[in-house]
Amino acid sequence: MTSTFALLGATGLVGSNILKYLIHSPTPSTVITLTRRELDESITSAAVAGKHTLNSKIEKDTAQWATIFGDACKATTPSPIAFTALATTRGAAGGFEKQYALEHDVNVALAKAAKEAGVKTFVLISGGGADAKSSFAYVRMKGEIEDHIEEVGFERYIVVRPGLLLGDRNETRLGESIFQGIAKGLRFVTGGMLSDQWAQAGDVVARAAVRAALDEEITGKKILYQKDIVHLGKKEDW
Repeated sequence: MTSTFALLGATGLVGSNILKYLIHSPTPSTVITLTRRELDESITSAAVAGKHTLNSKIEKDTAQWATIFGDACKATTPSPIAFTALATTRGAAGGFEKQYALEHDVNVALAKAAKEAGVKTFVLISGGGADAKSSFAYVRMKGEIEDHIEEVGFERYIVVRPGLLLGDRNETRLGESIFQGIAKGLRFVTGGMLSDQWAQAGDVVARAAVRAALDEEITGKKILYQKDIVHLGKKEDW
């Protein structure tokens, strides 16, 4: 039976790598994406070449996403494994309240729609140190997203908590860029021995997320910490 996947945040650093990993799999699959802009043409071409079905949905109004996503999941057989790598920055969103509305509110609404559509496995790309009780707004937001999606009640709920993400983004993040430079320097000098403890490339995080989702031995809730991400994501199998 063909595997089916539904992906949010497919144009971001981790999400785009999840999509690339799925469509380069030697096993044909159906992949649903929901984005605010067109996917790169090379992604569509790769999907066709690999005999994957890419169902790309575009909607700029995120208020419509839960309905669109839920309907797409209902129409897919078997019920898809759902991933969300949907995230933004305070600057790009126009303030923390707007960032929270997108990262928290939209992600939770989409999780509820996925659950109602019959999704059993839900994978959240979160952040290192996520804690709903933290005094730091960003870390607290990440923790609240984790907790509120857990309350939805998926049979399998996988939370991926990477540290600093390495890789090219569509937007510039000055602070992140500085730390990326440090991490890349350490990676060059130590072969990743030091930087792996707190930073990882987007493609490694993506592979770890997909492999965990496909691992039927994982049941209930599973959190992938940095060491788990490195263990699962370092090896390239296709």
